[in-house]
Amino acid sequence: MIDDVALTTMVREAARSVDGLETGGILLGVDSTDGMLIRHAGGPGPKAQRGERTFLRDLDHAQNLARSAWAEDGSQWVGEWHTHPTGGPSPSEVDCRSYMRHLNDVDLGFEEFVAIIAGFDSSGGVILATWLIERDRIRPVAAEKLTPSFLQTNSRRRKP
Repeated sequence: MIDDVALTTMVREAARSVDGLETGGILLGVDSTDGMLIRHAGGPGPKAQRGERTFLRDLDHAQNLARSAWAEDGSQWVGEWHTHPTGGPSPSEVDCRSYMRHLNDVDLGFEEFVAIIAGFDSSGGVILATWLIERDRIRPVAAEKLTPSFLQTNSRRRKP
């Protein structure tokens, strides 16, 4: 599930990739027994490094967003998103290696990791593809807009 605010942020930021350079940010929310809920999507931050086939987010910016989201509603880092301005919205080999590093870092405590890749249709509109990264597979999933009945208090929380 994904909140409209997070969707709006990703689409707005993704549109800035018309310059041909990747952009992106972190995804913040909760991973509950009923599924993943993405409440917030961050932008790249002022110190982000953007390239034609690479993107490195501004770590200080991402950490500040994570602290704010934790304080606001208990959201924590559940994944990340980025654009592929010249390719399709599927994870590259570089993306997959990065996701696996996150999953295998015991300090992060991930059981699964969500990745959203933004691409563009033939008219320049933003399209989003959501991927669930698990230790033994990467699979596409359909993200649904948030509905109030999804909100639960039994979320699995990790350290912010």
